[in-house]
Amino acid sequence: MALVLEKPGESSTAISEKRQTIPLYLVNGVATVWDAQVAATLHCDHAISGLRVGTLPGVSQQNGFLGLPITLMQEETAYLVRSGIAHIVPVATDPYALVPSPEQVAAHTAARKERIKRIEAQLQAAAQNKERNRQQAFEKGGEKARLKREARARVKAEKAKSTESSLFEGEGQSTSLPDRPASATSPDKTAPSSNGHFYAFSALPAYPDLSLSAPITSVPHPLFPFPITPRHCALLGVFSALQARGYRTGLGPRFGGEYLVYPGDYLRYHAHFTSQVIVRDEPIKPGELVAWGRLGTGTKKAGLLCCWDDGVRPIDTEIGDEEKEGDVEFYSLEWANFG
Repeated sequence: MALVLEKPGESSTAISEKRQTIPLYLVNGVATVWDAQVAATLHCDHAISGLRVGTLPGVSQQNGFLGLPITLMQEETAYLVRSGIAHIVPVATDPYALVPSPEQVAAHTAARKERIKRIEAQLQAAAQNKERNRQQAFEKGGEKARLKREARARVKAEKAKSTESSLFEGEGQSTSLPDRPASATSPDKTAPSSNGHFYAFSALPAYPDLSLSAPITSVPHPLFPFPITPRHCALLGVFSALQARGYRTGLGPRFGGEYLVYPGDYLRYHAHFTSQVIVRDEPIKPGELVAWGRLGTGTKKAGLLCCWDDGVRPIDTEIGDEEKEGDVEFYSLEWANFG
């Protein structure tokens, strides 16, 4: 199979080096996506959907149809960073860094009220000007119609007189139409006045620029401490294993599990599994098996037991052991007569 290069004579290595990774903006410890094209790329090319949380106050059904930004789970963020698909861009850690001061709020409010007053005054002046032009056009139209009626009456009288003279004298007399008065000509059309925009947009941003730190290209990181515990490693290992098998994962606490597992795009399929992540040799109670099985039946899904094991036990844990590649085994759990 021949490799198609973007430019003749350019190696695939050079092409891959030119491709930039996707920025994920870290806000209060949560990775977010603010660009629609980036969200579409993650969804279509990398099977990462995230959770839409954006809304517009005052819009009908604002909680039913959410949009940008998109928040990502810790597992999704770590998976993208470790796969070289994305990097993390920390936003200002101070939550009050971007909050305007009371003086700025008061000044902005006063400017907004003044702008509204100017807009109302301009709208009122435009309405008065329109009404005045309409009245003038009506008056000119009435005068023009009166002059036309008088001209038609004179023409009719002259024509009747000419006809009567031709009957008695036997000679036709031609009559000429009177010249149209200068006042009867159509009035000149006034050019519409253009007031332009009500106000000019400021080129400066409404808020200060974001205070961004150096990008994060590896995890865990002090600003993004994931994964650092065996539980974190198990979650990331299970998520990566499901991604490698072509499944998509979503938040599952609503259905009593860790993840909801979809066989494909969640816009096309319902979730088939509700997963439970089990770390290493963590014991499982018989009552939990019954609960998970009945939970799957109640939600019309099969239970999925995700057993993660990196071969490390608490007794022989050493520095660096948590970085081992963990193995994941999956077991589906279904209640009797399910489906």
